Parts: sequence; structure tokens; C-alpha cells
Amino acid sequence: MKKVIGITGGIGSGKSLIASICIKMGYPVFDSDQEAKRIIANSPVVRQEIIDLFGEKSFFSDGRYNTTYISEIVFQNTEKLVGLNQIIHPRVRENFQQFVNDSNSDLVFGEAAILYESGAHKNYDNLILVTAPLETRISRCMQRDKLSRDQILEKVNKQWTDEEKMKFNPLVILNDGQTPVVEQIEAVITKLLNDKRLLNERADVEFLVHSFYEYVLHDDLLAPFFEKLDFDNHLPRMIDFWCFVLLGETGYTTNVIEKHVRLPLKEEHFERWIKIFNSTLDEYFVGDNVEIAKQRALTIAWTTKSKMNLI
Repeated sequence: MKKVIGITGGIGSGKSLIASICIKMGYPVFDSDQEAKRIIANSPVVRQEIIDLFGEKSFFSDGRYNTTYISEIVFQNTEKLVGLNQIIHPRVRENFQQFVNDSNSDLVFGEAAILYESGAHKNYDNLILVTAPLETRISRCMQRDKLSRDQILEKVNKQWTDEEKMKFNPLVILNDGQTPVVEQIEAVITKLLNDKRLLNERADVEFLVHSFYEYVLHDDLLAPFFEKLDFDNHLPRMIDFWCFVLLGETGYTTNVIEKHVRLPLKEEHFERWIKIFNSTLDEYFVGDNVEIAKQRALTIAWTTKSKMNLI
């Protein structure tokens, strides 16, 4: 089973070093930042969209992208940043998906700076978070980018902290310049090739819910019931529900069965729902909670069908 793994980390953490080592180990790595630059350089449509958003100064007279000019604007203007991302990110994602499809490797890596901040982490089977002490990161950036300490700290403060990213339970590689990284990478790759998640933390439940609905939204039978759903509200509720069922967390109060009784569901919809839910569990998880989740899903399906007179 092919797994898609994200490599991310704060500015100066050294994620590109980790990516380069993975390449030397024989694994395909997609560099999102480089791909974005390639798209800007080679797509007349994209170039025009950027000019429409930022003006003629976006490119020099010889056609080169005016990175400094654009960076200064988006660093101060969130709306412009969102606009630029809307131009670039969908094209990068499309090319990355093609890169994944064309790869024969069991592990395919994608390197990007803001996977968590952009919400793109949901599209990966797992994440590698590259970390380093703040002072080490600042020193690296000062040497590499020729920027002042204050300028670098401004960039650092625009990104999520490592502590915020840790809440998503990534695999961590410490790149502090002293701890050997090759051994860490080898251990991570071994885990990715041989291990599945234990469904015993909130981050695991979040991954389960997001992965399940990703499959559902691509299923011809079930997708019509969910396409217009407000996922910003629905997914957190489902995560709370399964955390209540599997982890004993409090806070979920909605009657999950009554919500589904109102839908025009038939027997085949329940069968497909269970099949996708179980296959998602089998693909990504091991442990006692996997069977508990399957049994609870069967109970929900049976009770709901009973209330709808489908049994």
C-alpha cells in the first residue's frame, strides 16, 4: 500500500536536508516550493493572474519573478497572501497528485513549509516534522538568507510553533546539528513501512475521521449525501463523538443516530458506509480500539436502520 508522507518544519529547521537524504535513500520527494517556482516561471496563465493581483512590478523586464516585491506585500497583507495561494496551491496540489500516481515507491514524500498552517496535512497519510532549537534556526537563516535577526523572527512568528504542530502527532526528526539525522530518518522510514497507528489518541481519531470522509467524498453512492455538508462544523463533531466512544473524552452531546434518520438512506448506503469505515480502520490502524470502533459503527448502523424501518 503506497503511503504519502509530508515533510515539514519551521523556517531554518532543515527540512530540505531531510528531504535530500530521503532522495539519496531512493525515495521520491516532491518539492512544493520548487514546483511553485517552476509553475510561475513557465505558465503564462499564472503569470497573468499574478500581474492582475499585484501589478506589473510582479515581474522584471526580463521576465524573472520579482520575489522580493511579492514577499513584501504578502508579508503585510493577508488578503493578498490568500489570493496568491489560490493561484498557486491548486496547481501544485494537482502536480503533486500526478507525481504520487506516477511513483512506484511504497513511500512518496512531499516537502512543504506550511502543511499544518494551510490545512494540507489532511491530505497526507503521515507527517514528518523537522525541528531544531530556535537559536539554531535563526543562525542558519541569517547565514543563508542574509537577513537580520528581527527579520527572521518576524517570519518565525508567522508560522505555527512546533508545540502547535505536535498536537497532530507527527513523526519528529531533530536536526540540531549534533544529533545524527540519518539514523532518525531510517527509524522513521522503518516505522512508516511496517507500522500502523494505534487508535488511542485524539490525533489518531482526527486522522481517522478526516481519512474516512476523504474516501466518502469520492464514493459515487455516498458523496451526494455529504457534498453540501458544512464540514467546518461536522468534522469536529464527529471527532468529538469518536473520542467519546474510544477514548472516554467528554463534551459530545449530539444524538448521532437522530441526525442520520432524517436522511433518505437505504440499506446499500449503510453497507457502503460500514465497508469504507472498516477499510479505513484496517488500512491505517491496529489495536483493540479498531475492533471497538467497528462494533460501535455496526451498532449505530443497526439502530439507525431500525428507526427507519429498514430491518
